[in-house]
Amino acid sequence: MSRCKRELALYGKGGIGKSTICANLSAALAERGERVLQIGCDPKHDSTRMLMHGRALPTVLDYLKDVPKEAAVIDTVLGEGYRGIGCIEAGGPKPGVGCAGRGIISAFEFLERNKVKDKYDDVLYDVLGDVVCGGFAVPIRREYADTIFLVTSGEFMALYAANNILRGVRNFDGDRHRRVAGILYNRRNVAGEDRRVERFAEAVGLPVVATVPRSDAFAHAEEKKCTVVELGEAGPERDVFLKLADEVSRGLTLYEARPLSDEDLESVVLYGHRVSSSEEVVKTEEAVTAEAAAPVPTAEETAERPDPHRMPLYGCAFNGASTEAIHLTDAIVIAHAPRACAFYTWQNISSPGRRNLFNRGILMPSAISPNYECTDIGQTEAVFGGMDALRESVRLALERRPGAVIVISSCVSGIIGDDVLAVEDMSTPETPVIVIPADGDINGDYMTGIEMCMHTLAERIVDPAVPKRADCVNLIGETGVANNTDVNYRTVKSMLEGMGVTINCRFLGDATAEELRNLTAAPLNILAVDAPDNRKLRAWLEEKYSLTFYDGFLPVGNRETSEFLRNIAGFFGRPEAAEDVIAREKARYDAEAARLRRVLKGKKVIMTTINANLDWLLDAAEDVGLEFVWIGVLNYLRQEIKISDRPDRQAAVEEIGAFFSIRDRIRDLHPDIVISNYTAATDEGDYIVDNLPMGQLNGFRSGLEVMDRWARLLQTRREGEWMHDRALFEKYFA
Repeated sequence: MSRCKRELALYGKGGIGKSTICANLSAALAERGERVLQIGCDPKHDSTRMLMHGRALPTVLDYLKDVPKEAAVIDTVLGEGYRGIGCIEAGGPKPGVGCAGRGIISAFEFLERNKVKDKYDDVLYDVLGDVVCGGFAVPIRREYADTIFLVTSGEFMALYAANNILRGVRNFDGDRHRRVAGILYNRRNVAGEDRRVERFAEAVGLPVVATVPRSDAFAHAEEKKCTVVELGEAGPERDVFLKLADEVSRGLTLYEARPLSDEDLESVVLYGHRVSSSEEVVKTEEAVTAEAAAPVPTAEETAERPDPHRMPLYGCAFNGASTEAIHLTDAIVIAHAPRACAFYTWQNISSPGRRNLFNRGILMPSAISPNYECTDIGQTEAVFGGMDALRESVRLALERRPGAVIVISSCVSGIIGDDVLAVEDMSTPETPVIVIPADGDINGDYMTGIEMCMHTLAERIVDPAVPKRADCVNLIGETGVANNTDVNYRTVKSMLEGMGVTINCRFLGDATAEELRNLTAAPLNILAVDAPDNRKLRAWLEEKYSLTFYDGFLPVGNRETSEFLRNIAGFFGRPEAAEDVIAREKARYDAEAARLRRVLKGKKVIMTTINANLDWLLDAAEDVGLEFVWIGVLNYLRQEIKISDRPDRQAAVEEIGAFFSIRDRIRDLHPDIVISNYTAATDEGDYIVDNLPMGQLNGFRSGLEVMDRWARLLQTRREGEWMHDRALFEKYFA
């Protein structure tokens, strides 16, 4: 804590004479023997100029921009002015870049670390009052100013700024603290200003503590590069500050902040109507009474109902755009973000790849080592703007001649106003620079980021004029970051190639910029997953590029896959090829089912799941002799429950709540296998516990893939082969 006696914050509209008043008050307090420190909190950094006899001080922010925090010393930015007054200028960025409010915060942190206030009696903060964001509000936080002055003239916008400052104080203090000393009225000699200031002061319940006359004495002092107090010429200009200094030294009466509404402010200042503070209190009490008497809504009325037209995926647009963009494999993706934001996104991208490598030995280069870099926005960039760092990152990326450079903006770059779209001008004939202005979560959630990324990349890269190719398809809307996306791609690719059909482009899943450029060359497009966002993407691509889509999705399970292959073969006129692939896959399926039947036949399964069609799993269960005796459905989207197209299978289904316990079903039904994705942990017992993959496996063997794990778990329980996990670890990591 500081040892100074008083900390005074002077707030006012820019150009209102606030710095002149603050400097003269500092000089007057120094004349009375007080040890004074004045801190200028305006990016113009001219608050202390007259105290320093015209000498400009290095600002705290300019100093910290060039000097490491651990090497910074206070003496470099602390000047000594008239009568030993300590002078500091916080400074700020150039107009139009960075965040001056964040700069004020950084400057104050530096001053606090160096205990600069300890040797002074009075600290005066000269603060720009047009901007009442969190940074410029720092001086009115209770750990700083104990006394607040409003500097204003009689002009409406000056009084508007003063009222806004009262709102800021009210937000900090409520009605429990009194810190506002009153109004310092700086006359401009405009018609009617005295009455406007009087009416405002009366309406907000504050005194006019001092009235500063409009006088050439201030211009004369400025020519001499000093204050009117230091100039020493007798007159009302000097006397007003000496009197104010006496009042400050004796102790001022403080008031709570009682701002007016915009309507009342206009009514009072411009039209002379009276609005008393007591009437406002009565209105507030009436409003509180009415609110208390209002019926309390039921839980059902206030419950958040998920939008059934959006996938339940949560996160910021920056994260969503990043996880999608890295699948353009020959691009360099630049996160214009702090290192921590980029790190968490990189973890989100790479963890499924590491899991797949560990569990199955499957290498996913785009996830294991994503083409993802960061401009590393820090405190300096937040204050002064990060465009120089971004341009340098783009320049270095272009030197490596990638297929594209993709820039994705974060919250910080959005808040400080970086013009990220400007770097698109750095594009070369070989490499486009593409900006996705996600601005963190400012522009939307995770799914919005994915949509922004796909639309932007398509608009910037796809060439709608490329000629059509024969016998190829595009895969559209694969799950961006999931354990089984790559497995599904290889399964579908193998089946299609068996019919002489190739994959032209994956939009967007591990494709090159050239493949994306040729997107419209494929005569047929296939949506990977039936999801609202994918259907929305299909509609956009149909409208924008006139693409033709298969009326279905990548297949899951035996029946769907046979139908899928026949339909695709029919489109390309190759029905015999489809039957050959189906026969080959059916033979493999039957052999695998027979193997699993020896372990799983007669075993009972209970399961909790979300509301989704499970025929692909239930068909396979019948083929291996498993019995699903109970299925609990957690119906997040509150839709009609339908886990099967067969009515007889619905008999085992029960809707459950989010906090349902599966223990009772285990006790009553004695299962061998418990599939429990969304419930609390189960007790130990004579059964195995597993979960379904979050993303479904495509192809004939979807259900058998899952049940192969169940069979291995049952055998592991009997044979004690759980140590096989150690073998996996040693195989892939040792």
